[in-house]
Amino acid sequence: MLRPPRDFSKAYTEEELDEVKAIFRTMPSYKDGHISTTDNTLLCASIGYMRTPEQRHASVQYWNKNFGGTIPLDELIKIFRIIHNPLEVTINRIEAYDTDGDGFISANEFVEFIKLMVIHESKLQDVSYEEFVKEADIDLDGRVSLDESRAWIQKRFQ
Repeated sequence: MLRPPRDFSKAYTEEELDEVKAIFRTMPSYKDGHISTTDNTLLCASIGYMRTPEQRHASVQYWNKNFGGTIPLDELIKIFRIIHNPLEVTINRIEAYDTDGDGFISANEFVEFIKLMVIHESKLQDVSYEEFVKEADIDLDGRVSLDESRAWIQKRFQ
């Protein structure tokens, strides 16, 4: 069942999240709490989550890179709980881009993060890694920690 586009400036209710979970479980590739990214377009249409082709492509890249080509239901619900708040989504997603788990955002991790987030949030457009380090590296060690990244994001959203 296809739904009309949803207003994402409003938070999902628990009832709506339960509906998303139920629809998620009907996707053709559903197994053990995951679906394949090949079901992304169908899922989005089924729950009324309309996005541009660029947003859909970036979303699939995100899931492919960070979750091996699957969309875990628990991760999707985490995002949908905060999707009405672009600041919270951005802060939440920066952690996923620390792909080596060292607690810092490297140049490559930053570039990948910006590719996805700039599609959703114009406040992050045209930011180079060098600018990011200059603005975010509070302790001046030449690296940007996740805490420094979160603080930088909060400043960008003010």
